[in-house]
Amino acid sequence: MNEFIAAFIAGECFLLGFLLFLFPLERNSRANRWLSFFVLILGAAFVVNYLESAGLDDAVRPVVKLVSSLQFLLAPCLYIAILYFVSPTSRFRVRYWLHFLPFAVFAVCELLIFGTEKSIGTKPLFRIGDFEFWVRDLLPFLVAGYLGLAFRTLRRHGENLKIIASATQRTDLRWLRRFLLFLILPLGFWIYDALSLYPVPLLIRLTGPVYAGSLFFLAYNAFRQGVIFPYEPAALAEISEILRPAETPGDGAPVRPRLTDEELAGLSIKLDELMNVEKLYLENELSLPAVAERLGIGVHDASFLINRVAGDNFYNFVNRRRVAEARRLLDSPAANRFNMLGIAFEAGFNSKTAFNTAFKKWTGVTPSEYVRRKKNE
Repeated sequence: MNEFIAAFIAGECFLLGFLLFLFPLERNSRANRWLSFFVLILGAAFVVNYLESAGLDDAVRPVVKLVSSLQFLLAPCLYIAILYFVSPTSRFRVRYWLHFLPFAVFAVCELLIFGTEKSIGTKPLFRIGDFEFWVRDLLPFLVAGYLGLAFRTLRRHGENLKIIASATQRTDLRWLRRFLLFLILPLGFWIYDALSLYPVPLLIRLTGPVYAGSLFFLAYNAFRQGVIFPYEPAALAEISEILRPAETPGDGAPVRPRLTDEELAGLSIKLDELMNVEKLYLENELSLPAVAERLGIGVHDASFLINRVAGDNFYNFVNRRRVAEARRLLDSPAANRFNMLGIAFEAGFNSKTAFNTAFKKWTGVTPSEYVRRKKNE
């Protein structure tokens, strides 16, 4: 990578890192600070890349060795940021320290044991014929493992949101999943280089633009993010219990149901009235805490009630009714007054994408196909 691109990306990283750390919008602040650590460390790595390209790395060897150590914090910082994004009651857990163990081991060896020598990253771990695998080649494989964990965490987050929300487009962190997908490309180049495979000049030239584009994408979406769990503290505590249930009691321990049969019967009637008479599902941003408040019960109890009554999560419970309402509107004269977006909003959806996805899920066709079939009958 040439000096200009390395310097440009480093500057981009430092600017974005400081903005994320200070984050003027005050949303998901802890998560964004960990994300800023990831970006700042990446920026420092590109500074070292610039120094190496300019032949100045020997003159500032302590700085190079320090940054070489910090790079082992790249993946853990990104992963911990994601853990904070997806947890409604975020706090730093003792087990998170384990993520810093590779950094601690490398830093001790790099700065203390081999402090006067060149970076231990250039020391070979093993040789097979002409192939050498160096210590620094461990890093891209470590990052790959963390990317796998991050994708799994974000997928679980998407499923968890369906327990508490009827609309997930603004809070499902899809932008962060796309950013991780962007990172797969430079990571592939990195692993390709670590394995000392046949160099492809085009891949080398693409690495810088891919990093720069990924950071622009991250910046654009980070400053458009919404609050992931915009609920009161009491509701957040109950939501946390739902998303991370307590351990199963030991053998023989009695498990008390959250609601008695009498309570279930009474609350089922109230829930049916809210949905079928008051048509609460027409509220675009309807959430489980809002329904719980209308029922006069806790969020956890409301989740238990819906699961028992519908045998499904809150997202499906609400959107199935919205799809039924949309079909009713499409079959009525109202279809002549509204376009598809209007029908979506009238039925309770907050976007055309969510409307199309839900409609096809429960009818097997898109709304447009449904209308065409009705006209051809």
